[in-house]
Amino acid sequence: MLNIPIIRWGESYESLEVDEVLHFSTGESIAKVSQTNGGIISRDMRTAHKAREILRQFTPEELIEKVAAAADLYENATLPMGDGTQSPDDFVHQQSATTGLPEHMCRLNMSKNAFVLEHMSDILDALTRGLPYDVLSNGYGMEERGVMVSYQANCNAAGWVLPSNSPGVHTLWLPVIPLQIGLVLKPGPQEPWTPYRRYEAFAGAGLPR
Repeated sequence: MLNIPIIRWGESYESLEVDEVLHFSTGESIAKVSQTNGGIISRDMRTAHKAREILRQFTPEELIEKVAAAADLYENATLPMGDGTQSPDDFVHQQSATTGLPEHMCRLNMSKNAFVLEHMSDILDALTRGLPYDVLSNGYGMEERGVMVSYQANCNAAGWVLPSNSPGVHTLWLPVIPLQIGLVLKPGPQEPWTPYRRYEAFAGAGLPR
């Protein structure tokens, strides 16, 4: 059985309070996931500005390159998972076992997430209607049509409550890091696999833990 810790500022933190991730059909315990509480979150959020400061040491172009490099690790590498490791096949088996999704759907979602990582430049271009990256990093700049525009981040870190029933929606939070915004993720109780695997893939590609 895997023991999966809380990740606090890139460091593993094991809590006395844990939640078991169970096989959807047999009830077998597959992993234990440490649980955080409001006090820990409040304490860590006092320094949320560090997340943006650390990411602003990289240009959006550099972050996009690292996110693209993480795509291959996410889809093909054996990565750390709690106190063990996880191959791509392990990921598919475990995600299917705890969510009830057929394994072929888990593989399709995995490919979809990797595709988004690989094509982050095109996705940001669509989301921002072609804003130059220096506008995103500096907070202002000129559009191609010669109009001065402003882009201001409204937070230092974005919080996401993630689902258990549809791992494919994880594509929605992937553009946050290239926008130099930190992430605070609450994994779905039956699907911790995607955010933890993504975290290790990002770290392996050179993004700061």
